[in-house]
Amino acid sequence: MGWVVTQDELLELLGRAKVEGWETLDLSGLGLEELPSKIRNLPSLTELDLSYNQLSSLLPEIGQLSSLTQLYLSYNQLSSLP
Repeated sequence: MGWVVTQDELLELLGRAKVEGWETLDLSGLGLEELPSKIRNLPSLTELDLSYNQLSSLLPEIGQLSSLTQLYLSYNQLSSLP
């Protein structure tokens, strides 16, 4: 399901989201094994979809998204949350 994104493509997308002040970000089905710490640079995010990836853990930086009200994590390999 989905497609695999390179680290450079992901960082470019996160940079664009920061500059444009995105409130929603859909990273579902991208084959992500980890979330870059640069995710903390998106303070305007209210909705983040990380479902259908290969995440086994989340970085504590996810807690710095103070506007986040919806976080989708289904179909990953998470065993705990920060």
